[in-house]
Amino acid sequence: MWTRVNYCWRLSATGFSFFIFGLGGVFVPLVATFFISLSSSNDQVRQARARKLVHWVFRAFVNMMSRLGILTWDVQGLERLNGTEMLVLANHPTLLDVVFLVAFIPNADCIVKSRLMRNPAMRGFVRMTGYITNDDGLHLMSKIERSLNNGNAIIIFPEGTRTKPHHRISFQRGAARAVVHTKVKPTPVVISCMPATLTKQHKWYHVPPHKFHLSFRVLDALEIDRFMGQHAALAARQLTRHMEDFFTKEVTTDEHRLTGT
Repeated sequence: MWTRVNYCWRLSATGFSFFIFGLGGVFVPLVATFFISLSSSNDQVRQARARKLVHWVFRAFVNMMSRLGILTWDVQGLERLNGTEMLVLANHPTLLDVVFLVAFIPNADCIVKSRLMRNPAMRGFVRMTGYITNDDGLHLMSKIERSLNNGNAIIIFPEGTRTKPHHRISFQRGAARAVVHTKVKPTPVVISCMPATLTKQHKWYHVPPHKFHLSFRVLDALEIDRFMGQHAALAARQLTRHMEDFFTKEVTTDEHRLTGT
């Protein structure tokens, strides 16, 4: 009986949480954009203030989900995300990954899919913050470089989409190209979710039998010197393979740790 009640509660709480997120995605930018635009005539200052606001909104959201009993989470090495001019690279097991990372990083910039501009729950946040969309290949690297020079920490999911459970991690080369172009050592964040939920194959209402746990491990920045003396295309290809191997090993380690196998 209690198991059934608990499941129904988490299903209702999950639906409520996503409803609140969608509502906030419409009304927070609608109200905040007006006041932020009055606060300064400098675009960079306005975007920095908008990003800090989204940081606090996302932080409140993940804390709300935790208090509702939907999920638990832990983070190791959070202090490594306190810097500026950072490239933060993460695997992408769930729909909530970017929400958590922005909640952890006050000066977060993100590379997001251009189709988010058609998502009413996200397009207001993207416009207000000036997050970088991935549809401008010609100027993407210059935008990344400019954002780093402005002191931001740029969040990149090198897979380009959510990870398929129990599949080897496969990265697109865009993240490695950004590393090679900017010569900034990437800070890896290894994300694990047990049991698997909110993946590409899960709808929001596919609630697991008990609350799920998200684990975030922020590791030391990767050494990249051995890739820097090569032609850019070759360096990006080799660095991509290196990062795939690194994340695959770390995610497998986490899965063993969380399942006790």
